[in-house]
Amino acid sequence: MGCESDMLSRVKLDYIQDFEMMFGRLKLDRPREAAAYYVTLVVDNPKEFSDFLRVAEQLANITRRPLETGRACLFKNGLIAKVLFTSEPGEEDFGRERYLPVNPRVIWEETKDDLKTIISEDTFAAMERHLEDISSAYNENFKTYGIKLKRNGNVTLQYNAKWILYTILSNCLEKSNHLRVQIGGEKLFSEPFVQYFRRFLELNNKVQLIVENEDHLADVKKLKEEFQEKLDVRYFPGEISGLMRNYMFGKELAVTSMKILSEGEDETSYIGTAYVDVENIEELNQKFESLWNLGKPL
Repeated sequence: MGCESDMLSRVKLDYIQDFEMMFGRLKLDRPREAAAYYVTLVVDNPKEFSDFLRVAEQLANITRRPLETGRACLFKNGLIAKVLFTSEPGEEDFGRERYLPVNPRVIWEETKDDLKTIISEDTFAAMERHLEDISSAYNENFKTYGIKLKRNGNVTLQYNAKWILYTILSNCLEKSNHLRVQIGGEKLFSEPFVQYFRRFLELNNKVQLIVENEDHLADVKKLKEEFQEKLDVRYFPGEISGLMRNYMFGKELAVTSMKILSEGEDETSYIGTAYVDVENIEELNQKFESLWNLGKPL
């Protein structure tokens, strides 16, 4: 594979094959094409689409249209978010393929137990080694919080429902924190979304949850009974904002978002802004606290 060095690409066919298997377990429609795009985005960022295409053609015999389909598949499944606008010091280059991938470690955590039952021990060990390389590239290219910014500025995104859960989870895996969540609740307490919320509760010191209506209180009560003091809940007898979804991960990261019209019932999409600036996060935490004080304790 001498072409890899000729193109100055760090992508390897093994990496693509690994993520093809993972995406297959996640039941993506086009796992090979999605894997080629995802790995190139993570490892070689930033690159032009023509560079993505050369890597995909040389290593996996994937042409333009299938690669574009793979990118669309990643977005539909919440594995990449589209960058719409950035407010940052200018030192970070998002490139023309302005997408933020979820942390490869989260994808591995979700699929590794399933993969272990169908592949050899040697293959599994090799995938773990490859993941170290890819995770290192991800941390280098997308920084601590996965949004390419360190401690200044913000980035506005369009994403599908799972992206925010994957992103918050990847931060939770790095360190325990105080997580504050404001949601409508219509999807969070159904599968597969509830499993991510359970992981939030397992990994964080404390989770404060504002539920905007009473429709899912029975599900919330079950979680409260299980996790006791780790989960604190407030709710409103009637829906208060309907479309807003907010997440505050301590003083590290905050994401505020609004649901937008989607093309299909299973394609809930959001426009949101992710913040890493301490002052912005503090202001959002204060707004959360004000709303919290108006809510009714569970």
